[in-house]
Amino acid sequence: MRWMETIKVQSATGKGQITENELLELSREIQENPERQGLLKVIVSSHAWVPGLFAMRLFWDTDDPRPEGSLVGMNLSQGLKAYGIVDHSIWVETKQGRGA
Repeated sequence: MRWMETIKVQSATGKGQITENELLELSREIQENPERQGLLKVIVSSHAWVPGLFAMRLFWDTDDPRPEGSLVGMNLSQGLKAYGIVDHSIWVETKQGRGA
């Protein structure tokens, strides 16, 4: 089953570049880890209008999505609190019907 974790970080004032650099480095480390079973890709984005607001998305394909998130995602959420306000949410891909 395909699912996604979204970890949003609103960085503290003046810490946007440091937060962005950290997210990019973490995404590289995660993608290079050979034990990332089921992880398809990691994407880091910045908000179009809100300075210092970032999102890291982890795309998974596993037997069962974990409602609380992956161990990787939970650890990221905890660690990223040092950079600002963090929101961690889990999204499950829905099945598309005919004609979609």
